[in-house]
Amino acid sequence: MADSTSARISRDRGVSGFFAFLASLPPLAAIAGLIYVGYSLVTDPRENLSEDNGYLLIAMLALFAFLFFIVARWTYDAVHAALTPQRVQAMWLRRFQSENGDAFRTSRVIDRLSRHGVSALTLQDRDVRLSFEQRRNRLAPMFWFLFIPIAAAIVYFIYQGWLSAQADILDMPQADTLQESIGQIFGAMFSLIAIIVIMIAAVFFGVMGTLVLVMILAAISGPIGALLSRNRDDFSALPATLKRLRGGKGRRGASIVRISDANWREAVTSSLGAVDVAIIDLTNVSEHVAWEIGEAVKAVSPSGLVFICCEGNRLSSETRAAVKGALGREPSNVVYYPAKRGGDAKRFARALREQIYDAADLRGAMKA
Repeated sequence: MADSTSARISRDRGVSGFFAFLASLPPLAAIAGLIYVGYSLVTDPRENLSEDNGYLLIAMLALFAFLFFIVARWTYDAVHAALTPQRVQAMWLRRFQSENGDAFRTSRVIDRLSRHGVSALTLQDRDVRLSFEQRRNRLAPMFWFLFIPIAAAIVYFIYQGWLSAQADILDMPQADTLQESIGQIFGAMFSLIAIIVIMIAAVFFGVMGTLVLVMILAAISGPIGALLSRNRDDFSALPATLKRLRGGKGRRGASIVRISDANWREAVTSSLGAVDVAIIDLTNVSEHVAWEIGEAVKAVSPSGLVFICCEGNRLSSETRAAVKGALGREPSNVVYYPAKRGGDAKRFARALREQIYDAADLRGAMKA
């Protein structure tokens, strides 16, 4: 008996999680080293934290550890999502401009389905944008691309400064008096301490600066991308997009295509022919959505339909009639999402994934 979709994806996530853990080991090792240094400072009886500004050093170590934790978690999430195969392809159909104001952003949940092996395709309107998670994960390689050469340059210049300080100490002229000798010793110690302080500050600002830069890029890429794509038409590139989608090689997260009104129906029909499952929002079933339901029944069969709806807009009689006219029965197993932002998105995401996996299994059984 063939494994279920959820079982295959669970194995995929286990394998990708292992490699994601390996990728996150460098920042985790840095955290372990910082914890060890902090523990040594606290437990060493020779250290007097109150007299030697030790508490400030402990705070700096804690801040460093927090920064490296962010990097480790980000690296893990990005690699985990990138290595998880997209076993199921879905198309999301709904009435446009339904996520404005404080309405729950269903698009964010659907975009994050890729971490669970589901890639999605939808037509763009001004309310639909990639989730911050997807934008951030796609920029993860940029962080390491920027940080590695910056860190290498910092280490090189600090090493050269260390060698220079050592040379200065060795080349010091012999002191004629005890006072001059003490002055030379304190001068050498000050130089070494200054180099250590510069090293800590340089690494800190190197990590924090690169992290902040990439996060800012991730934050602004959504609005900027929406602005630049306002007059874009992806219809000519749609066949290539659908070919990648059929092969499970579509982009991670939602593929948002912008289609002109003249090509809308053709784009919906061809897209439905390339996916395994259709996710249909029944919150507000317009004439266009009713037509899309009929096309989805033809393309993915009734078994491949997954219905969602807003909690505050339980299925109206018009909606039930529209679905029954296309499907021959009223909708069942509807997954409800919160009406407002801040609702229980995790519950909705979990229930939606289960319905998608079940629909994919039913379609697979029919094909077999």
